[in-house]
Amino acid sequence: KLVLSSDPSSDDDCIAMLIHQPYDQLSFAKVGGNSWNWLAVDYTFVDCIYHDGWFYAVTSMGVIHAFNLHGPSVVHKTIFPRIQDNNMHQEYIVQAPWGGLLRIYRTVDILAKEQRHNQVVRTLGFRVYRVSLDEQKLVRMTGIGEHALFVGHNASVCLSVKDHPTLMPNHVYFTDDDFETVFSFKSSRRDVGVCNIENNTVTKVVYPELWIYSLPPIWFTPSLIG
Repeated sequence: KLVLSSDPSSDDDCIAMLIHQPYDQLSFAKVGGNSWNWLAVDYTFVDCIYHDGWFYAVTSMGVIHAFNLHGPSVVHKTIFPRIQDNNMHQEYIVQAPWGGLLRIYRTVDILAKEQRHNQVVRTLGFRVYRVSLDEQKLVRMTGIGEHALFVGHNASVCLSVKDHPTLMPNHVYFTDDDFETVFSFKSSRRDVGVCNIENNTVTKVVYPELWIYSLPPIWFTPSLIG
């Protein structure tokens, strides 16, 4: 995943943060620079976001690291210690349109292999938490109101349905984001759908489900400007 601090076409101070292999580590680069800079603080990062001058990156074990990269040296702090829920599978960190950060937990079920080299993952539901940075705790939310979440292998976003009326409020739009399935079982069916946060009911975007070889599906916003 790649996260930008701003629009690089209009900001000479733009910084790019990259989650990369091996071991899902972090590196960053600045506009005008000639190299990537490795952040050797942790590994198995699963998501990252830029918020109020800081990059917030979360690991698969639930640790949130915060980085301020705008000065001559890296400023680093750990927001949350290790937090792991065995009932969860994947998690995301999202900037809320109303301010602050959200932690999104995704529950999945790994089904029996359809054939020798196949593994099928199905999303069962989501939990949404508000991140209290001052108190360093998570507050469970019953919903996100007139907003919709997009999560998956690309950057996670939260959008207002008032600005995007074709979206359903209080829903999560998700794509396949299981590392083992995406890269080890490349011919498996992809887990793409929409989840109602209120009752955790999941519906598929396309049926029958897509079979996509190799690269995982991602969300994108087309530009109609010619």
